[in-house]
Amino acid sequence: RHLPCDNEHWPTWRCAVQRGDIDRAIRGMYDDIDATVRAKGPTCWTSGKCCNFNEYGHRMYVTGLEIAWVLEQIDHLQRDQSHDDEQHDHRDVALSVLAADTDKVDSVGACSYQIDKLCSIHTVRPLGCRVFFCQEGTQHWQQTLYEHVHLEVRALHHAFALPYAYMEWRAGLSAAAGAR
Repeated sequence: RHLPCDNEHWPTWRCAVQRGDIDRAIRGMYDDIDATVRAKGPTCWTSGKCCNFNEYGHRMYVTGLEIAWVLEQIDHLQRDQSHDDEQHDHRDVALSVLAADTDKVDSVGACSYQIDKLCSIHTVRPLGCRVFFCQEGTQHWQQTLYEHVHLEVRALHHAFALPYAYMEWRAGLSAAAGAR
């Protein structure tokens, strides 16, 4: 069920992703999907096309909980980097600032975290980014895999009595930034 990207649920999601059990559940799902994708063997040519949503002609959808988790991980990475800049690869640390205005995000067309055609949050990227490859021949398994893992994400919401909302990535980032 799609719910509006209002500010009402963001504090709940932000609090939830700070819990060890929820963090471990999300990490476990992402580790499992990464292993499944590796076994499929797709190739990413790091062209950055998939992150240019308007130009590529697609949208990426996530849950509010996923956005909250990604933002929590970025906060951790940035805090860690400020303690020791030498230990972190620039691709693992978000170097961009969230756009606070949905219109501005949409007019850019690309993900806020794409820098020089690379994902600056690659290690903490959401489910949709982990599954999607523009390589010819990968589409037949991507949708099935996404739907399977998304059911696990929904079950996580249910298991912890968390509100569920499914939203477009850039609009959700904008809403989360507005609620901060």
